[in-house]
Amino acid sequence: MNNYEKSIVINSSLGVDDYRRILATIHKATHEQGYSNIALDFSDCTSAYPCGMLPLISYVRALTKSHIDFSLLLPKDDTLARRFRTSNWAHLLEPRNHDEYQPHQNQSTVPALVFFTDQDQQSCVNRIVDSILRTVSGLNRADFAAVEWALNEITDNVLNHSQSNTGGIVQLTAHRHRRRAIEFTVCDAGLGVAKTLRDARSEIKSDMDALTEAVKEGVTRNSTTNQGNGLFGSFEICRISRGIFRLHSNNARLDLSNGSVSYKSEKVPFSGTMVDATIDIADTGLLEQALKFRGKVHRPTDLIEYKYETDNLSHINFVISDEASSFASRASGKPIRIKLKNICEMCVGQKIILDFSGVSVISSSFADEVFGMLFVELGPMRFMTALAFHNASPTVVGLIDRAIALRAQQKG
Repeated sequence: MNNYEKSIVINSSLGVDDYRRILATIHKATHEQGYSNIALDFSDCTSAYPCGMLPLISYVRALTKSHIDFSLLLPKDDTLARRFRTSNWAHLLEPRNHDEYQPHQNQSTVPALVFFTDQDQQSCVNRIVDSILRTVSGLNRADFAAVEWALNEITDNVLNHSQSNTGGIVQLTAHRHRRRAIEFTVCDAGLGVAKTLRDARSEIKSDMDALTEAVKEGVTRNSTTNQGNGLFGSFEICRISRGIFRLHSNNARLDLSNGSVSYKSEKVPFSGTMVDATIDIADTGLLEQALKFRGKVHRPTDLIEYKYETDNLSHINFVISDEASSFASRASGKPIRIKLKNICEMCVGQKIILDFSGVSVISSSFADEVFGMLFVELGPMRFMTALAFHNASPTVVGLIDRAIALRAQQKG
């Protein structure tokens, strides 16, 4: 027997243009009809995206605080049901029946993450940025730092301005058909942009006014503690890279696509803020132009600087045991190879010290995927000058040497 009073059916796609309809239905069921036990029925859902799911999840989590109980019916489609679980959507909608998804260290996917504190936020950003470094080949250092800056700024806005009692949610989307695009979605169920800006900007009368002002340089609720460039800089990064930027809050939405900005009033409010940013890094070096404030280019720090580089920039410390939980397969080696190649390209002139402490053995396929293929990609001379192996056992050294020798024979 079902233990819910009301079923809300989502039987098509749930994306950026669909979620408000679901919010309206939930509002009617809870606030007008008085239901307190609701099932969200995704059985016949055909597709779902973070820019539609995260606002829904934020609203549901806020209502749960008000003692509204939600159940979840997963999609019948096995692939989509798996995505609900591995994206953490299932857990966030109905935590009592769906455990939090914990990817293996070797996996590069990052599920939707919740943050409440500065420490949470930094941990979430680091996980996402590390995933980008492991999955996107050919990263430009300045572009990488710009993406990390935008992600930091948008998630930081949640903590500084939203006053959300359910925290914020952030998710990275991997684009399989657009390999040079990075998309992240940040959402909260807080006050919304207009309410946070109105204290300092009395001329802001509407939600539309708020979004228009929010993406201008230097606009902030508190100029003594914030520069007000987070939304502006993130918007510029998306615009200059010919990406997509969406800012939705309360009854208004701003959408940037194909270089054109549109504003729209919505009848159904979203009580909070959602930022969805797709950044195209196909043309390297473009993003640095976006971070220009008061006429000066801002050069942000990045994960590589504070995790891998030494203070004197003489070399890179790369501890192999920190990068994977298993060294037994080609699949576990691929993210490490991509990361090493990216760091090598980003840190020209700095030798990468590969520390094998605690790694007693690796498989032949792992050795080939990481070091054999890297030998081919970098070329013999650059491979030898860019990489140094420390604390590697004779067994590990032998497997790496053999992988390189076999690749060299194939190339010859």
